[in-house]
Amino acid sequence: MRRWPGTIGTFLVTPVALTGCAWLAQRQGTPVLLLGAFLAMVVLLGAWVMCGVGPGLGVAVSGFAFMLFVGPAMNDYVIDHRGVRHEAVVADTGSYYRKHGDGRTCRVVLTDTPKSSSYEVDDMTGCDDGLKPGRQVTLVADPDGWLVPRLSSEVDGVAPWLIRTCAGLLTMMEAFVLYGRLRRRRG
Repeated sequence: MRRWPGTIGTFLVTPVALTGCAWLAQRQGTPVLLLGAFLAMVVLLGAWVMCGVGPGLGVAVSGFAFMLFVGPAMNDYVIDHRGVRHEAVVADTGSYYRKHGDGRTCRVVLTDTPKSSSYEVDDMTGCDDGLKPGRQVTLVADPDGWLVPRLSSEVDGVAPWLIRTCAGLLTMMEAFVLYGRLRRRRG
């Protein structure tokens, strides 16, 4: 009977805390990323201790994988539903070196606001070879400034495979929690 509060607490707190840590990791900047990683390690270590060595390892591995997928899924969902669309024009383009080929950056300037703000987007957020200076684009920005702005070509909502992956990893993590907390222990 004494196991139920710990079981329910681990079962409910672990996924919620890992989702929060994954959301922290969506913010650009090393201090916030390190804070999210530290908090995730504390949560996973606590779940490991609560579940025992074998199942705890399963909780830690599946919880870490869950966190890697749920962060980008929340990012896609929030920018699609809460993002503000602005008309903009490509001001200039550039490139940078990366290990597997050159990357591309674009500086876009908003044209639909009285104050002309500029944003940097890269090839991961919509800047591709087809964009030339002077081209009209639509920029989607988070009104709170938490998420990186994207060009509208990269805002499609959450991919179905990403939802299924998050659901599968969450189910696996919770199964390890239940197994670890409810199994009979000798001694």
